[in-house]
Amino acid sequence: MKRDDEAHRYYYPVEGRGDGAIGGAAAFLAIVLIPAGLYAAWNTLASWISALFS
Repeated sequence: MKRDDEAHRYYYPVEGRGDGAIGGAAAFLAIVLIPAGLYAAWNTLASWISALFS
């Protein structure tokens, strides 16, 4: 069982790496999606205003 204990010692720290990866992915998506959403919203608003005055 000594060999199994050593294996677990190396296995469990790898599990914790997922937490940072999820946060990093969320931050990356926010950095990409927020400007894209603002751009789309601005274009939609501009087209509505353009349609009102045409």
